[in-house]
Amino acid sequence: MATKAVNAKSRKLEARVPHDIAEAMEKVKEPDESTGQFIVSAMQGEIKRRQRKHPKDES
Repeated sequence: MATKAVNAKSRKLEARVPHDIAEAMEKVKEPDESTGQFIVSAMQGEIKRRQRKHPKDES
């Protein structure tokens, strides 16, 4: 049975990734870390980096 793409806590995303990026990720992932955990952590870091680069205007 298929599950929904969105539930109360998360949303399912799909993306194609170049082979070299996927292979590099596998090399640096922790032994007990899932691909999903790695990607969420990477996304959180990138979001924070971009927010620091372009801070919101406080009025």
